[in-house]
Amino acid sequence: MSLFAILSIIVGSVLIVSGLCLLLLPLASLQAVTMFPRSRWPGWVLTAVDLAWVAYILQDAYLGPCEFLKPYIYPVAPVAFFLVIYYMDELLAPRALGGLLLLAGSPVLNAARWYDTSWRLYMVVLAYLWVIMGMTLVLSPFRFRKTMEFVFKTDVRRRACAFAGTLVGLCAVLLAVAKYR
Repeated sequence: MSLFAILSIIVGSVLIVSGLCLLLLPLASLQAVTMFPRSRWPGWVLTAVDLAWVAYILQDAYLGPCEFLKPYIYPVAPVAFFLVIYYMDELLAPRALGGLLLLAGSPVLNAARWYDTSWRLYMVVLAYLWVIMGMTLVLSPFRFRKTMEFVFKTDVRRRACAFAGTLVGLCAVLLAVAKYR
């Protein structure tokens, strides 16, 4: 199984699970998304994941005239973490989720680049949608709350979003099994 297929299965599984949680556990989902923007621990965990991933990417990247800074990347990451959680504590969880969405598009796009089928465009479009959502959350973290208020305003809207997310995830898993092998 190719890396692209594995990534597609992971993405599809996350979408299926989140869609089913939204469909089958509406009150718990509403409580979770209501508390999420101001929650400290999810924000801290997502921030730590984001900074570790960025440090890993920078360690492998060519930095040109700043190449001499590479030995300091890993020691600076924990310092950056504490500075971020101290100075950017307001709505940190949606911002960190946005950063994770920005970072998550990269491996999918890198794996799709060398895959020779037009079916790869499904995951490419999905990755670019994550990037757009990630930029929106990083720049305007209050949009998370506004979007969740829109989704949970009516039961029909919540179910439609749950079905859409589950269907998108199911398509990603089916494409991984049938086309991306």
